[in-house]
Amino acid sequence: MSLTSEVQSMLPDLDGFAYFQTSGFSPKLTPIIDEVIRSLRIQSRGPALPFVARKLQQQMQETRGKVADTINATPEEIVLTENTTIGINIVANGIDWKPGDNVLLSTHEHPGNRLTWYNLTGRYDVELRFAPLYNDHDRTLEEMDRLIDDRTRLVSVSHVSRRTGLRLPGRAICDLAHAKDTPVLYDGAQSFGAIPIDVRHLDCDFYSFCGHKYTMAPQGTGGLYIRKDRIEWLKPSWIGSHSQKSFDQDGNMDLLDEAKRFEFATRSVPDQAGFGKALDIWAGFGWDKVFAGIAAYTDRMKSALSEIPGLVLETPLAYDDSSGIVTFHVPGLESGPLAESLQQQEKVLVSPLEFAAESTRVSTHVFNSDEDLERLTSGIRRIQRDGLGSAN
Repeated sequence: MSLTSEVQSMLPDLDGFAYFQTSGFSPKLTPIIDEVIRSLRIQSRGPALPFVARKLQQQMQETRGKVADTINATPEEIVLTENTTIGINIVANGIDWKPGDNVLLSTHEHPGNRLTWYNLTGRYDVELRFAPLYNDHDRTLEEMDRLIDDRTRLVSVSHVSRRTGLRLPGRAICDLAHAKDTPVLYDGAQSFGAIPIDVRHLDCDFYSFCGHKYTMAPQGTGGLYIRKDRIEWLKPSWIGSHSQKSFDQDGNMDLLDEAKRFEFATRSVPDQAGFGKALDIWAGFGWDKVFAGIAAYTDRMKSALSEIPGLVLETPLAYDDSSGIVTFHVPGLESGPLAESLQQQEKVLVSPLEFAAESTRVSTHVFNSDEDLERLTSGIRRIQRDGLGSAN
């Protein structure tokens, strides 16, 4: 059985849709949901029972270890979060900002890596700088080099652009920033589970990501990598019960020495157990096989879309410079009506993009079939031929 068929056998009922929205929210594989339910049943027996409490703690630690293994970190460097944005907020609010400091973003950032920083500009008089992204990596690096100065406290950019699927030169950006004593935070929402991630090779300081996209884990799961030497450097703004090694009644406390100090209070253990199960599934298939499957399908999609007259690909053709996202536009056609027409007529689910009226984003995964691709391309051709109305 092929990898595509094996993953399709675990999918829930998609009501006949060709699902090209994994870069937004993924469908959840049945064994993952089963694991969430199994964990919830354990928890429901009574979380205060000693044997239940031990099991829940074990599940969290097992997931933490699996997350660490996936990105070549240690468990002590992993915060289990609910999404990518929480990780970005932990970093943003953990820096001792001074008036006149600046942070470097890119022009392709998700609201989660924009609004977090917009909020800081009014509170701390922090300047935001935006590096334009180009399909030419050298040009992108030149722009970043120009914008980073001695008041740049952080570079916070997406490892993979959620707008075009462009894969940024991760290690080169870190080398550039570190040469100017500037730490780097990567938004890994579009990279985690889609392309290989090795935080040691990247040499980044922080890496934030979610489980609900390419790993197909439950909503409300994710993680933040904090390099060991940055754990003490980053000042906790959010802490609470479970952040500490010890505390007393007189205002004294001793925080944990590991990244887990940024976790606190009651957490959804069943969701995190589902996250761990998702990582088990992909590791069982073999991450290399999964990444190769996404790459091969994405290349086929680019080739098929390139054959449509007038259609413009915005994503780099070379897969090593891209990911599981393909963005295109058809001049003169707005993406919102185009996406709605594909959904209604071909039952194809794609995504319009804000701030880019004509751009349509399609995300691929190993469960997508050649028949899905045929429906997408034939739907675009139908719209070009007949307009946005009914299919023939």
